[in-house]
Amino acid sequence: MSPHRELPRTSLMAALMLSTCFGSKKTYENWSNSVPAGRFRTVATIAGGDGRNDLRMSVQVRNDLNKAGLTALKVSGRWESITEAISQVCSPSAAQPVDGIVVVKYDYVVLYDCKSQKAAFEMQGSSETGLTDITKHLIRYLKRPPPNQ
Repeated sequence: MSPHRELPRTSLMAALMLSTCFGSKKTYENWSNSVPAGRFRTVATIAGGDGRNDLRMSVQVRNDLNKAGLTALKVSGRWESITEAISQVCSPSAAQPVDGIVVVKYDYVVLYDCKSQKAAFEMQGSSETGLTDITKHLIRYLKRPPPNQ
């Protein structure tokens, strides 16, 4: 058998191995049990990176939250870390007081609670679960009824 006939099969096997190893990210979703429902009246949305797509995706999430009847605000700034962003955006002296911060990345969204400074909601997407689906899950989390109802 000539080496030219072997090349397509080898390339196909390499492609399958790469897609199996790198393309099989699992979706997961975590809700904090320690953050009571109804705590988030106003949230800020920030991009999880500096790229234009990161900014565009944070705008998309903010618009979807507002369309769903929630209050999501734009917050401008650059921070060295999430901890720094939380301390500045959640500061009582901030220009726009918020109850939480939604950090938006390509396939990962986290809502940080300003009071506890911990993640209240986080979701990792996959090839089957994109940012639109993640945002729907976040909206469901934010709109859940208080425990006494």
